[in-house]
Amino acid sequence: MVYSVYLKKLKPNKMKKLLLLETFLLLTILVFGQKAPRLITFQDLITTELKAPKVTDSQKTLGVTLWEDNFNTPANWVINNSGQTAANFGWNINSTSQGWWSTAGISATGGSGGNNAELSNGNAQEGDQALDVTYTMTTAQPIDIVSLGGSNQVSLTFRQYGARFNDLQEIQMSTDGSTWITIGDNLDKTVLSTSGGSAYPNPDTKTINLGNILSANPAPIYIRFSWTTNYPASATNANVWITYGWYIDDVKLVTNSTNDLSVTSSTWGSVGLNYAQIPITQIAPIDFSAKVFNGGVNSQANVVYTVTSGTYSGTSTPANIASLDTATLEIATPFTPASTLGNVVVTSAISSDSLDDLPSNNTISNISFAITNSIYARDKGTTAANSYSGSQSNGDDGFEAGNLFDIFQNQSCKAINVRLLGGTTGTIVGTEIYAKLYEIDAAGDFAYITESEVLIVAATDLNTNLVMELNDLVNLEAGKTYLAVVGAFGTGLKISNSGTTDPQTSFFLDLLDGTWYYTTSIPVVRLNFDPTIGINETSTEISGVSIYPNPSSSSVNLEMNIATPSEVSIQVTDLSGKVVATQNLGFLPLGKNQTTIQSASFNNGLYYVTISSNGTSVTKKFIKN
Repeated sequence: MVYSVYLKKLKPNKMKKLLLLETFLLLTILVFGQKAPRLITFQDLITTELKAPKVTDSQKTLGVTLWEDNFNTPANWVINNSGQTAANFGWNINSTSQGWWSTAGISATGGSGGNNAELSNGNAQEGDQALDVTYTMTTAQPIDIVSLGGSNQVSLTFRQYGARFNDLQEIQMSTDGSTWITIGDNLDKTVLSTSGGSAYPNPDTKTINLGNILSANPAPIYIRFSWTTNYPASATNANVWITYGWYIDDVKLVTNSTNDLSVTSSTWGSVGLNYAQIPITQIAPIDFSAKVFNGGVNSQANVVYTVTSGTYSGTSTPANIASLDTATLEIATPFTPASTLGNVVVTSAISSDSLDDLPSNNTISNISFAITNSIYARDKGTTAANSYSGSQSNGDDGFEAGNLFDIFQNQSCKAINVRLLGGTTGTIVGTEIYAKLYEIDAAGDFAYITESEVLIVAATDLNTNLVMELNDLVNLEAGKTYLAVVGAFGTGLKISNSGTTDPQTSFFLDLLDGTWYYTTSIPVVRLNFDPTIGINETSTEISGVSIYPNPSSSSVNLEMNIATPSEVSIQVTDLSGKVVATQNLGFLPLGKNQTTIQSASFNNGLYYVTISSNGTSVTKKFIKN
């Protein structure tokens, strides 16, 4: 049985470009707010316990601990389990694990051990989860921060372990015990499903700075941990009430550090989208920005965001950030990668005039991508098997899944590549699949352009970069955005995922309800610009073709054997499919023939030489350097 949420069919609006993170977030609300993420179903559930790596928190202490609770006195907390009484429904406080998913619970490494708090909602393997519930666990008494020697310059910190499905895990605060505000959640964690994602580190230390939430002289506060569905509009759907579990331990209120910058978010990409593989023809300036929060007591002077790659170094304008303020730092000069095949690594750093007390939260992971001849990829898949995680699927219903691609230079598109998940739980051999290309038109619709022939999946098509040739050669236009998808009309297709992306940039079409959903797991669906696809590499009329020297700087020699005396012509094209040279060699005799192609005026890069004779052709490559 397939569970799905019905959504009114709405037009997929065109992705607006972004330069700053704030712009992106705003456009996501305004332009794509009508789309919902795809609701994951029972079939996406991982029913075996996953062992998350145990982690020891190596961060410096924020400051002085004003208040703490390690759950060794359960009476310090008030639990409301929405009328549920069984041990594996709602919150419980003890030293054992009542949930179905994790038998070991939260790691005691670096913590107090003993009791912890655990949230569960029945046994998802048995499908007995309670519906229409909200489970809360609240401090029994208010915490008087001022009397404990603190001010608004405090942070809430706790250790946790768990995983997300369709649930909402929130941390809330109140000054009267009845009116609550949400001060944090786990929506930044990836959803764990057969499509990918992971459990939290065990343990995961979460810190919430309360400086901007509390008044200068704060009243006593209550702290509450709350669990419910993240899809309240679909509350009758059993899928939205599935959870793996959530463990909490060692809750503390601590004073903030003296100097503590943190990167709350960062973004990079060419007009909004970032790519793992970029063809030479689609290289475009890459923008970088970062949101930096000053969670320390002191103001921070000359805060600078720096990005480097090879000889490139970009910096933001220095900023002064007051305590508890946030600044968006933008790299002033975009980075344009060189037109050289190979991997590109970009490093980032945040600095200021002060020595940071918590440097681990102001780092940005290195960015890496590859410059290619013909592959345009959003996904992070590589030759390493562990670079792929889960798959896109839709049970017994047909679907399409794929990614948006921005085009910066006119380009001829030959094919769409896809990676099909193999193994016992992967794509079923014999499944009929197809590739399809859409254009984001002026009205904001996904407008159909062309598709491939139906392919019957063979065993050799699995766990490889499968090339699906389109029925028509498509001339993609600079300045436009296209959606490349692979789909099936029924069961059996599972498209591998690799990496995560921002909402509204990768999409999933449910053919049953005709609704476009966004997905944050990136399906391995790529554009392929290889101009030799669909062109014969051998011919009965032309043989023994060789091009030398290769690579060449000024000219190349072309040799060929002609089987039948005939008219012969040559056409040279670049990676975009643009014709850069033609030669009519006239009537050539039987046997070996030779000519020279002048390439001094060509730009450096890869070129294709197509020799035509008697209605047949052969294409070969050479490199100009």
